[in-house]
Amino acid sequence: MTNITVVKFDGNKVEFTSPLGNGVAVWCDEPPEVSSSYNVEFDVDDIFKWGLNINDVCQETSEIKVDGDGMLFVSQVISYESDGVLTVSLGGQIIFLDVEYYPGGSKFVSFSTAIKNISLYPFEV
Repeated sequence: MTNITVVKFDGNKVEFTSPLGNGVAVWCDEPPEVSSSYNVEFDVDDIFKWGLNINDVCQETSEIKVDGDGMLFVSQVISYESDGVLTVSLGGQIIFLDVEYYPGGSKFVSFSTAIKNISLYPFEV
């Protein structure tokens, strides 16, 4: 779970701030109110290729930031399954990533994807 504050809402895209950084994603619920805070879960729908859109990083803190027309995340590696699912923690929120290859040994990874591949699902605590 990540707490965000909505900065702008346009169509189905939401711009937000959070303790992990700023971002843009697809909003998956009734339109949010600008300047309101929401607890959300991130869903990342992409296939990641090592060395292309996912890499090992030395940074050891989770982060979210806008990167051109996409988003860049830094997350802690939790585990890797032989079916290609890399489990990461984004500031305590678990996210499952589909990866084509993972060399292992990473404590933290950075991964990037297009904004259209990132969905936010608000929920009540």
